[in-house]
Amino acid sequence: MDAIVASKAHIELAETDAGQWEAHMAAAEAVLRSALQAARQDTALITCLGAVLCDQGKYREAVNVLETALKLGSTDSHTHYNLGVALAGLAKPRKAMAQFDKAQGLAPSSLTWTAYFDPQAQ
Repeated sequence: MDAIVASKAHIELAETDAGQWEAHMAAAEAVLRSALQAARQDTALITCLGAVLCDQGKYREAVNVLETALKLGSTDSHTHYNLGVALAGLAKPRKAMAQFDKAQGLAPSSLTWTAYFDPQAQ
């Protein structure tokens, strides 16, 4: 999962280099999209892409991506959590809460991560 490691490295750079946040996040997205060309059904890659899209405020696209991961059989709690973040970003609180609830009953993958979410800001 070199693409996941590389993408996470770009995200960490974005967190420490606010002046280049957009460039680092775009690079994280590009790495994942490139890897998905060769592994279209890799739910870990898809879940990570969903997190990156959420962090960039691309909520509609994140919903589409994360719903694909679920259709492919993802049982990763991060997939559901990130879908909840995307739905909250689209002002769909009931659907978001349903995904957060589902996430609580599942184990997280060590390969993926959650999108940033501040429930107080919603």
